Amino acid sequence: MRRVRLIALDMDGTLLLSDHHTVPQRNIEAIRRADAAQIRVCICTGRMLEDASDFITRLGMPCMIIAGNGTRASNGPLPDGRILLRRQFAPEDAHRIIELLLPFGLMINGFEDGRVSTVQGDSPKPYHLVVRGLIEAAYGEEALRSAADRGVMKFFVVSDGFGGDAPDRRIPEARAILRRELPHLQITSSAEGNIEIMPADAGKGAALRQVAEHMGLAREQVMAVGDAGNDISMLEYAFHSVAMGNATDEVCAVCRYQTARNDECGVAQIIERVLAAKGTV
Repeated sequence: MRRVRLIALDMDGTLLLSDHHTVPQRNIEAIRRADAAQIRVCICTGRMLEDASDFITRLGMPCMIIAGNGTRASNGPLPDGRILLRRQFAPEDAHRIIELLLPFGLMINGFEDGRVSTVQGDSPKPYHLVVRGLIEAAYGEEALRSAADRGVMKFFVVSDGFGGDAPDRRIPEARAILRRELPHLQITSSAEGNIEIMPADAGKGAALRQVAEHMGLAREQVMAVGDAGNDISMLEYAFHSVAMGNATDEVCAVCRYQTARNDECGVAQIIERVLAAKGTV
């Protein structure tokens, strides 16, 4: 671990506690110490860039960001962070996704910069970033199709109006149809009750590779830490791959190392190991 120069951290199930809101102080301090030791930290999340930026700014964490499962990357939080990468769907793919998903009655969120267009399905809840005042919203099928014409960067499909922690039988059925009909797209999940759909050239792994190359780093200098299916591509890319103690079996199978659970500050523990290997703690 002495060669690590870039650490990519997933958010939900990794950096955050299981409430999906709280970053433990020990994690925050570990990130600050890594930055002081010239090790850059990159938040690598399925959440929108606006959401990750809000966390980083409020908590004073010196981080780069890969957001939307690799559809956006920046060298820091908005509004000052410089965009390093943008990916979005071809309109024909976006419209086909909508056509395949509508019969299931699920909430379908189509993300653009600063905006989400939502078909609410059987969930009456507005998307949580709208409630927090971080993005604008438009509702209904017509709004979602207009977004598809402009360029959606990611679809997030869920039954509960938030993260999809609770299983729903419609989710695996919809996921199977999407994978059969649109095999060229990136289709994954961050929890049992959601589907995350990205363009073919997106994904956390592809974005992390581009960020590392932008920094002049080899994969042997990159560490990635995650817990769920949407983390696998970045864990496969990073030479130093770390599974959280709460990670799925699929994630554990591709990782070299394991740390403690998210609720036990597993992120801080692995960063502290890296710093100890470099002789900085």
